[in-house]
Amino acid sequence: MGCKKYFTLSFDDGVEQDKKIIALMKRYGLHGTFNLNSGLFGYRPKLFNINRIPKDEIKQVYEGFEVASHGARHENPRTVSRRRLEASIAEDIEELSGLVGYRVKGHAYPYGFHTAAGEECLRGHGVLYARRIRGSGSFLFPANPYRYDPTCWFNAKNVFRLIDGFIQARPENGDLLFMMWGHGYEMDYGLRKCPEDQLERIFSKIAGRSDIVYCSNKEAFERDLQ
Repeated sequence: MGCKKYFTLSFDDGVEQDKKIIALMKRYGLHGTFNLNSGLFGYRPKLFNINRIPKDEIKQVYEGFEVASHGARHENPRTVSRRRLEASIAEDIEELSGLVGYRVKGHAYPYGFHTAAGEECLRGHGVLYARRIRGSGSFLFPANPYRYDPTCWFNAKNVFRLIDGFIQARPENGDLLFMMWGHGYEMDYGLRKCPEDQLERIFSKIAGRSDIVYCSNKEAFERDLQ
């Protein structure tokens, strides 16, 4: 079989704006992964519009999309004890798996911070991959899937140039992967000065191409197992 190009999306924190993102993804035939904190369901902070989706809506909202773990309460992997880190990962995986009806196989590190202890724990729970947040600008699959740097953030200055490069790329020496990540709330309140139509512009540009496999994060990393 020839080499393929995979495109996937990854959004963190399980916020209300995910509902709009999912509707837009469905419109353009895109797939992806949502990384949730099971200990923060329904949390509504006083500042900004970062309201978490309630527990009783999770299964319905994310039906048809991969749910992955993100730490039960978004604990910082670099500052909590190893015991607390391991408990956070285990609690999140078990709670989310029970809610969605399948075993959670992916993880996004809170704050993007990888640690050796966290990686070891994820491996022990059968997780296949774990994502950080620093954009790599690369279309290559990582040598270590537990230290994966996404291609870019969805509001990166060079996002459209990277998309053009991916569209033109030919996977002659191995499969290629474009993973774009972000938070749904970044579209709403201007903290990052993200254009309101940013995601739709991205989706319309990348969607509908016969040479690209549109998939979840897990499906991209499972490609060698299929």
